[in-house]
This record gives sequence, C-alpha cells and structure tokens, in this order.
Amino acid sequence: MLGAEVRSYSVRVFRAPLKRPFVTALGRKTETCNIGFTLTLRCGARGYGEASASLALAHLEPARLARTLAGLGRAAVGQDASCLRPLVERAWKKHGDQGPAASAFECALLDAWTRSRGLSLAAWFGGRLKSVESDITISDWADTELSREAAREAAREGFRVLKVKVGRCPERALERLRLISRAVGRARPSLVLDGNQGLSAESALRLVGSCLKERMKVLLLEQPLPKDDFKGMAALARRSPVPLAADEMVHSPQDAVKVVEIGAASVINIKVAKSGLLRSLDIAAVARAGGLGLMIGCMAETSRGLMPSVHLALGTGFFSYVDLDSDHLLCRHAASADWLRQGPMLSLP
Repeated sequence: MLGAEVRSYSVRVFRAPLKRPFVTALGRKTETCNIGFTLTLRCGARGYGEASASLALAHLEPARLARTLAGLGRAAVGQDASCLRPLVERAWKKHGDQGPAASAFECALLDAWTRSRGLSLAAWFGGRLKSVESDITISDWADTELSREAAREAAREGFRVLKVKVGRCPERALERLRLISRAVGRARPSLVLDGNQGLSAESALRLVGSCLKERMKVLLLEQPLPKDDFKGMAALARRSPVPLAADEMVHSPQDAVKVVEIGAASVINIKVAKSGLLRSLDIAAVARAGGLGLMIGCMAETSRGLMPSVHLALGTGFFSYVDLDSDHLLCRHAASADWLRQGPMLSLP
C-alpha cells in the first residue's frame, strides 16, 4: 500500500518511579524500567508500543528487550505495514520468549497502520464502548498505613473495585482486607483478591471463606496457584465459592484452550504486554467460545504505553473485569493524548 512502508524506528529505555512500592508474592519494586518503541511509516503515520518490566517476568531484563526491539525495528524497515499478520507472526515466532518486546513491536505496527488509515485502534477493534471502569491495585505492604492511605485515596477518587495483592499469608491478608474495608467506611468496595501464585489451594479457600463470612464483596480470586499447576487450579475452581481467574498461566491461545478444556478457571486475564493484540483477540475468542469471562490487565505501562489495552477494551467490549491502572500508580509521566482517565473511568478523548 502506497506510503505504508516502514521508514524508521526508535528505541528508548526509561525509568518511571511509582507513587508507592509495588509489592506482590513475586517481589517488590519502587520504579519501572520500560522500553518505548516507535515505528514511523513513509506517509508520516507514527505508532508506539511499550515493553514493560514485570515481577512476573523478572528474567527479561530491559537491556535484552531493547536489543530485541532494535532488531525487530531494523527488520521492519522497508516492509509494508499493511501486511499486519505476517509481520506480527514473524515477531512472535522469533521472539515469543520475550512477550513484552514482541507485543511492543506489534502495538507500534498496528498503531501506525491504523493511523495511516485515519482510524483509532478502538475503532479498528469495533468501537463498541464509550468508556470502561477500572479497578485500582493495593499492594501487599507490610506497612499497614500504606494500605489505609491507598484505600482512602481510592475511595475519594471514585474507585469501586480494589484489586488487593494478598501475598503468601492468608491471615495477614485478612487483617489487611479488614483494615482496607474500615478505611473506606460505607463505600464497601468490591474486591479482586490477587494471589500472584503465592497461595496453596487450602490457604486460598480459607482466605476467601473468611472474607465471605465477614460479608466482604469478593468478585474474583486471581491466580492463587503456580502458573504451571493447571490441575490444581481446576480442582480449586470446583471448590471455590467465587470465580477463579487465570493470569500468569495464560500467555497464548494454546494456554487458553488448556484452561477451557480442564476447567482451570472461570475467567481469563488478558494482558497485551504478555500476549500482544492479535493473540489477545485469539485468547478472547477461545474464552468466549468456552463460556469463560474475560478480564483485561496490565503490567507497568505508562499512560501512552497503556493506550493499546484501553483501546482493546473500548473497541471490543469483551471485558467484564478491567484492571488498567498502571498509569495511575506512577509518579510522573505525561498523559496519553489518545485516551482519558477520570478516576476509574477510561474513555476516548
């Protein structure tokens, strides 16, 4: 297509500090180191993707992701961006072990191509919704004052769903959940309990049971068991009084098929940063065909890096649970011009 050839690319490694430490069962960090990737087409259209550092993928060092993106950029120069799927599939085939890099390349490519056609990503995905409502994450802090402060701030800003990192100790998690509930008072938020692979089946059931006994509104229990324990998740799903969500165990459509086949979860959490855009659509198709619900999550993207995920949620309207809050957890960064945040509400400008 005339003007759709990739003219140039750029790679930028940068750090962004967090408002508060991000703590899960997998580790702790006070800043994120991300890689911004830009593709420019001959027509002048420019697309952006961002590879985000993650505690769940700690082996993927920023320097390695940056080198991979530079290689993908060099290989793309001169290629026709309208040949989307072959270019994307080639990136995933060669660098599927580096999901954030392959995803950043794919996001930049699709962003540039849709802009060249006068479309937003949300419109390309179907333009279903005008806005979605996100939760906000509360980390597994040892300092109870941080949990109290974050819960009160979330209530002031209008967040109705709190995603609470529960760590490895259900008793300590229950105490934090009680503190959070007291801190927000009458608001009584809905809760997503995120185990980040740190619980056993029995400790997960004990925690959920205690929460329900105290009349907390638990929406989901997310990835309590190790990511490779499909059978354990299936057994837990049969016993759990609340829906179970699979996160770290689903990176590909093939993983989603396995979850559906053995009943390892009731909900799949799709993250563009680990699966890319086209594979996310494939995962969603598998989940929907299998009768599973969908959640959309993020890693530690800035507002600009989160844009493809926001547009995917708005464009498809597939997601009953929205966890797109990474930009709100950062201290200082420029807001994206391609979507708006008003507290928990995310919309197009």
